[in-house]
Amino acid sequence: MKHTILNSLLSALVITSTAATAASHNKLVFLNEYDLDGDGDLVLAEFDHARERRFNQTDEDNSGTVDANEYLFEYQNRMDDQLAKDRYGQVKQTIVRFNALDKNQDDRMQWDEYQASGIRSFNRYDVNQDGVINQLDPQPENRWEHARKNQVKTAEQLAQDKRDKLLRAKRLLRMPTTHDRQGFFTKYDLDQNDIITEDEFSQKRRADFDRTDEDNNGWLTEQEYTFEYENRLDQQIARTRKAAIKQTHVRFGILDKDKNGSMTLGEYQLSGHRGFQRWDTNQDGIVNNSDPAPKKRKAKTAKSTDYKS
Repeated sequence: MKHTILNSLLSALVITSTAATAASHNKLVFLNEYDLDGDGDLVLAEFDHARERRFNQTDEDNSGTVDANEYLFEYQNRMDDQLAKDRYGQVKQTIVRFNALDKNQDDRMQWDEYQASGIRSFNRYDVNQDGVINQLDPQPENRWEHARKNQVKTAEQLAQDKRDKLLRAKRLLRMPTTHDRQGFFTKYDLDQNDIITEDEFSQKRRADFDRTDEDNNGWLTEQEYTFEYENRLDQQIARTRKAAIKQTHVRFGILDKDKNGSMTLGEYQLSGHRGFQRWDTNQDGIVNNSDPAPKKRKAKTAKSTDYKS
């Protein structure tokens, strides 16, 4: 059990830009955000200090309470900072993807190079190799997971894996992807009959390629490829911000228990304690990696047609 948190510990506190709600829905982010000394053990006193620090930062007029505008403004700042980081990472990865698809490295992605990547994806999901993807095809093997499980890593590689996992957990900008079966069907099952034929697949791929080829010269530049994806990124950012701001208003209304338009520190901490208790599943007063995972909450999902190529 930790000793009482010392005042000097507060000076080490860094309020990070996260997918921040009253208490994060990911334990990695939760610990990163509130474990002040970074020792992996988060006690309630330490958690309360971090929450009080954030409350005081949010209370811009130093009135001792936080109104809806202050609450929203503080969250928007953190959200926009994280979205900017996410966008940068996504664009950077898009350039990497272009270079990987441009097999002859001539800075031009030809149709056959673009389609070669698509055919590999089609063949992965067409597990029984009958030329169509349907319910008869079993779930394909997760090749990356298999490789990770069989890889012997150094201490530095394990530390980097942990950092990468935290970065993924913090991510707010999540683009729909064909890297899972549901996303693959949503994008390529054009007639929605739960069957994807090779012709159907190629038809959609060709349409995407032609749409990206802005000057209609038959091949894609890195700029065209990146610009098309940036457009979809910005549309997704707008949707993400709109939904998050709406939810922030809802969250403030829940935290403001007496509905007087001002949230007190006590009201703010009450919500935080519910989050702490959710992660402290063994109820020992400490949140750490020894706590079993809490029961999963049911999350609503929304369909989208913006996908990575």
